[in-house]
Amino acid sequence: MNKHKIQFKIVTPEKVTYSDEIDRVTIPTSAGEITVLANHAPIIAILVAGEMKIHKDDQIIFLSVSSG
Repeated sequence: MNKHKIQFKIVTPEKVTYSDEIDRVTIPTSAGEITVLANHAPIIAILVAGEMKIHKDDQIIFLSVSSG
């Protein structure tokens, strides 16, 4: 595993909906939008409805999220 990448998964009660090695992810939370990078400090946040941006190589993958 590349130390500059994140092993990232989105898991619902039914299944894993996304799994990949990514560069960073931007997530909507109740405290505002946060961006998680490789080797980040642990954090717990409340997910709110909005747009999640997954950055992988030169791509940005946009996903709609609700809460969690």
